[in-house]
Amino acid sequence: MNPTAAGGRAARWWHYALPVLKRNFPDLRYSITDATHSLAELVAAAADSGTQLLVGVGGDGTHHDIINALVVQDLLDRVTYAPLPLGTGNDWCRTINVPRHLVRWLEVFRRGHTIDHRIGQLTYGPEAEVRYFINVAGLAYDAYVVRRARSLPVKRRLLYPALTVAYLRDFKPPALELEYDDTVVADRFHTINFGIGRYNGGGMRLVPQADPTGDTLALTFASALPLTRILANGWRFFTPTIGSVEGVTTTHANFVTVTGPTEIEADGEYLGTGPVHAHLIGQRLRVRCGWER
Repeated sequence: MNPTAAGGRAARWWHYALPVLKRNFPDLRYSITDATHSLAELVAAAADSGTQLLVGVGGDGTHHDIINALVVQDLLDRVTYAPLPLGTGNDWCRTINVPRHLVRWLEVFRRGHTIDHRIGQLTYGPEAEVRYFINVAGLAYDAYVVRRARSLPVKRRLLYPALTVAYLRDFKPPALELEYDDTVVADRFHTINFGIGRYNGGGMRLVPQADPTGDTLALTFASALPLTRILANGWRFFTPTIGSVEGVTTTHANFVTVTGPTEIEADGEYLGTGPVHAHLIGQRLRVRCGWER
């Protein structure tokens, strides 16, 4: 459990939720992150103790860190993961139909339905660093907003969509080369998104064609659009119709490479700068959820 999720509100929620969880799971064992115990360390300790069902309590960033720990420590085959959404946006859990309300979450959990969820890999930066993602990775404007939002003291679901409008005038679309499968596009890009989940940024649907169990990445990219067109179609960010905007392409890809000066975020976590290569890894994560394809 990550008590800093949702701007620290998770710690207050946990105070009331823990007795409910204990009544429903008499054999419950739990760990809380702190200054000396990272999520990665707690995941390793849980796996070493024989845990087969792991519940991650927190937001998209919490799940992102846990998934990275499971992949890096080669634990994907040893656990089933059940996310309990307690963050600001909870976008990944929105895709896979995992409710935030604890009573409804328990109902979904008891059904025992699992899926074999895909995981994406990003290789990025001059040092070819590697990071894994479970939901959506964004380049250019998406990462620009995430970087600027990191320093804000307020963490609310509607903050990110509001900032996507507030920062528009200051952003200069970078000149990039996008290569996916057999296609190459050289242009100035407003945004490029790789999707496994369908929601990001507090409920926006930039990759509505994504499938958490599919065999390809969802890819959405937009050239340097006029500010007036972006504002006129802002409502489409929250519907499956983003691909109907002139200058926006929605497709699928096995492999994607972006070269040029661009910033990168994954699952709402700022990573740094490009170039970047993205693809799905072969291993999958068993996730207990309410998703039906």
